[in-house]
Amino acid sequence: MSFSDAQLMQWMQQLFWPLTRVAGLLAIAPVLGARTVPRAIRVVLALLITLVLIPVLPPTPVIPPFSAAWWLETVHELALGVAMGFVVMLVFEAVVLGGELIAYGMGLSFAQLIDPLRGAGTPVVGQLLLVLATLMFMSLDGHLKLIEALAMSFERMPVGNAALNGQALMALALWGGMLFSAGMQIALPVMMALLLANLAFGVMSRSAPALSAMSVGFPISLAAGLLLMRFSLPGVMSVFSNTLEAAQELILQVMELARE
Repeated sequence: MSFSDAQLMQWMQQLFWPLTRVAGLLAIAPVLGARTVPRAIRVVLALLITLVLIPVLPPTPVIPPFSAAWWLETVHELALGVAMGFVVMLVFEAVVLGGELIAYGMGLSFAQLIDPLRGAGTPVVGQLLLVLATLMFMSLDGHLKLIEALAMSFERMPVGNAALNGQALMALALWGGMLFSAGMQIALPVMMALLLANLAFGVMSRSAPALSAMSVGFPISLAAGLLLMRFSLPGVMSVFSNTLEAAQELILQVMELARE
């Protein structure tokens, strides 16, 4: 049995183009592409996802290797994968931002931990909310829906016929505003309640100057913040779930815009 060079080239590119898009997604997507996951495991995971997707993908065009068109298509595929991972990553960053704002109100901004998922310092409150959001992401099958959206992208944005145009890039840029709006939705109830507690303590300290702001105010703010977080967690997870659904809708919108 013999194979021609054209057949071998077609088979190789049938694997290469989907693998490039999958690798772009796993390079930035939360949970699946976390820094704690070794690179070897991420490479194997990208190969496995690609091998599962190949039988259901449309035929890919054959482009001469290392030509200008080949490099351009490689950049397009990487950009599409990174864009999908970027949309979901901002949802988790909104949770971290909300936790940081709550930590500042509680007086825990100095308590920093190295977040293994993000590779950066995060207040303990943000770390707690991030762990809860990750567990909820897995319980809602968010990782499976992300892979499903990836498979759908090859149908709506086939290889060689799709790229991020100006409209798609503008939609991604506007999605960045969600980082602040969702973060404020998460933190605002606790921040407002802590503001009222601090105002009450300010009145108390004026009426009784002997009260020490550090010895009395800090424990009160800390205890009030922990109690308020206990009752605000359902709302935090509701905001996270709604934002995650909006992220999935945005990914579909980007697919439509990139296809135009």
